[in-house]
Amino acid sequence: MKLAKRSHWFEKVNRHYHNLEGYEPFSTVSQSLAGNLFGLESSLITGRLTVEDLAQNFAGNQVSLSAWTLAHNPFPVWWLDKDLFEAFEASDLPKAIADLRISVPFGIIMLPRDRIINPDNDSCNWVFFQYLPQGFRFPVMRFGLDIIESMPFKCDHFKWATILKNGGSYASIIELAGDQLIHGDFDIINGGVIDANEDRDLEQQFQDRLEKIVLQTLLYLQVRPDDLISPTKVSVSTKGQGFGGGKAKSDRLTPLIVGQKFQPQTERTSHNPHSTHATPRTHWRRGHWRRVAMGEGRQERKWRWIQPVLVNG
Repeated sequence: MKLAKRSHWFEKVNRHYHNLEGYEPFSTVSQSLAGNLFGLESSLITGRLTVEDLAQNFAGNQVSLSAWTLAHNPFPVWWLDKDLFEAFEASDLPKAIADLRISVPFGIIMLPRDRIINPDNDSCNWVFFQYLPQGFRFPVMRFGLDIIESMPFKCDHFKWATILKNGGSYASIIELAGDQLIHGDFDIINGGVIDANEDRDLEQQFQDRLEKIVLQTLLYLQVRPDDLISPTKVSVSTKGQGFGGGKAKSDRLTPLIVGQKFQPQTERTSHNPHSTHATPRTHWRRGHWRRVAMGEGRQERKWRWIQPVLVNG
């Protein structure tokens, strides 16, 4: 990883964002992505890995394709607000998602640190997402004489991939058939952890939870596009830091937060002192998503989020 941070891959994927309390520094994400590409490149050059080996490793292939895509294209990074994250956790994702519109083809969602934990107690602090329309073909990856190609998609798909804090990787591709989500197999690389959990049901629960957060984030941006403000560059003086103490300045991007205007809904129930019933404990009244009829003749359908309510919070 130290070599990866000094490689050209790190320069390609890194973005100079201010660190945000409660989230991983983006440089950590960049180092993980660069480490994946640096390791793949080194393995191919030395013969420890072949193109055929990678093709048979779904998670490894998809994470590498994600890193390659980010290294060669501009991409957005969104930080998911902590309160909005909690509200998504307390909401049910619809089984059918019609008209899911994504404003960008791919990007990264930064998650509150250490909130989503896999069965091996490894935290997922960010996730890459990508919309794959019918006919889409992944970019050709070239490492020296090695060329890695893929076939075009026959229908619309959605993909997510991530590298966990301790190096494990996950990836999944979902088929968007009409308004239905058809889940294909997901795959895992445990990062060489000997005692890695092999319970697929627990791994599936982790995968479902992560996927639910990603899809709800995209749905939220569809109904609340105003709750996203473009990042701005802020010049930070580095005078007196390091040798020379010159007047050099470095530009830092302000994190782009999804849900800056979000307000959690709470409700406090009144307690009758003459009642024999105890005051209800703090709990979530679960939220959900639904499509509502709108427009002339009520022919148009739009998504609406019925927010969860924290009762007695």
